[in-house]
Amino acid sequence: MSGSGLALPPAGGGVSDATAGFAAELIDRSGTAPVIEAALAHATGRPRPLPARAVLTALLCLVLDDRPLFLTEATRLLFCELSKASRRLLGVPGTVSGDRAFLAAYRRVRYCFRQICSVMDPSPLPKNRRLTEQDLKARTRKMIPGQAEAARHRLEALANALLDASISVLDEEERAAFDGCTGLDATPVPLFSRGPSRRSGLSASDPDGGWYVREGDHREHEDDKGRPLRKICWALEATIATTARPPGAPPATPNLAIGMAMARPGEDPGGTGARVLASVAARGHKPGWLGYDRAYTQALPGRFHLPARALGYHPVMDYRDDQLGIQANSQGALLVEGTWYCPALPGPLITATTGLRDHAITRDLYGQQIAARACYQLKRKDGPDADGYQRLSCPATGKHPGLICPLRQASLSPRDGRAKVLQPPHEPPRICRQTAITIAPDIGARYRQDLPYGSPAWHRSYATLRNTIEGLNGLIKDPAHQALAQPARRRVRGIAAQSVFTALLLMAANIRKIRAWRALTARDKTRITQRARRRRASLRDYLPDG
Repeated sequence: MSGSGLALPPAGGGVSDATAGFAAELIDRSGTAPVIEAALAHATGRPRPLPARAVLTALLCLVLDDRPLFLTEATRLLFCELSKASRRLLGVPGTVSGDRAFLAAYRRVRYCFRQICSVMDPSPLPKNRRLTEQDLKARTRKMIPGQAEAARHRLEALANALLDASISVLDEEERAAFDGCTGLDATPVPLFSRGPSRRSGLSASDPDGGWYVREGDHREHEDDKGRPLRKICWALEATIATTARPPGAPPATPNLAIGMAMARPGEDPGGTGARVLASVAARGHKPGWLGYDRAYTQALPGRFHLPARALGYHPVMDYRDDQLGIQANSQGALLVEGTWYCPALPGPLITATTGLRDHAITRDLYGQQIAARACYQLKRKDGPDADGYQRLSCPATGKHPGLICPLRQASLSPRDGRAKVLQPPHEPPRICRQTAITIAPDIGARYRQDLPYGSPAWHRSYATLRNTIEGLNGLIKDPAHQALAQPARRRVRGIAAQSVFTALLLMAANIRKIRAWRALTARDKTRITQRARRRRASLRDYLPDG
């Protein structure tokens, strides 16, 4: 989040010199163009007549003006629409007149963009042709071990550098207001390509994609009952991290996309999410509460949950029906829906969430049972330390025990209405015999979270973080602006091109959000703060003017 604030050009009205200069400044701040030029440098041959900086700037100008990401549009912008001063700024040689000259300029733009993508393309598959299985294998490039991984790293580094450039527009006060709360989610990026055909035996014209379905396994075409899956599209999947306001606090800065990575739908969502979070942390963004959906809950702990905690994030997650109740145990302590409890936790409190989802109990009773869990919760004694080990103690110990237990004599008096353990374990485990126990970070790592599941604090945090990332997903799919869900506006095929396009669209979305935030007057921001702190409705809102 380094850098000083940058004045925003006016919205709408085409691409002016101010817009072109602003876009060029953002590309310069990202530092991507010199890296690309260094990778493409050759000691022999003719110099490339068009710099990578000019093409990236032209594409950013298009998304800032809500225009499709066509290379023909980028050519028209560079050689027909920009002023002489802007072309000189970007190093664009002259203008074009006539169809032949335009076609020659378009070939230069297309060649430059393909060269940019070639530097960081992790896919060996051929594009733009529907091939048989044999032809697809024959045309697939051979990549040495580690080559694809290195290319993917360069691609994600470029995309995130572009996002950071858009965040650098914030001033110091706006940047300081971010406290680390983050939302993480994956959203489909439909491709301008039909999927492979079983009937004809032909591949997709963009084989980097995969089938995306709303529910279930993205790799399957039928559900568990043999019925064809609906809402299928051939797409890539963008994993996006966004900033969020602290739960319960008024907005103090715009919520922006700060990290992204692209992969096939359903392909290692945990590992992809961990890479995004690692990139966010490496670029200096503070870690804090991290909200994500059930797709990440079921990821392998070593691929996602443990890396996220190692980076300093505190997960706030939801569970599937088959993940409720007791999830792990350690030395007698029970991990129930993410929180460690006394082994004497009553059965109705363990099954409270299952009962609510089965409509066996009311929501009011559920709230009472969740509140009743608190006195059985293990008390934090120390940690987590640098290695993630945490010391927890029995709730019936200490100067002010919150639970009456026959196994802890000091807790038996006074009898002041505290919950009482009626049936202590016949063979007391270690948590009942020791002052405290140490729990390793990998025990129950998939489900552990710091806020008690179902509590008001959990609901407030989860709703805030999930609504923030879902709101961003909806914003970038707005067909009047970024239109991420409209593949016909992004016709260049391949994961490298689509990653660059998606990063540019997220940059434009960030700029839109910053512009809208700054357009709020001081009175508007005061009203937002007051509304966040007051009740949902008040008769004072209906007082007539005067």
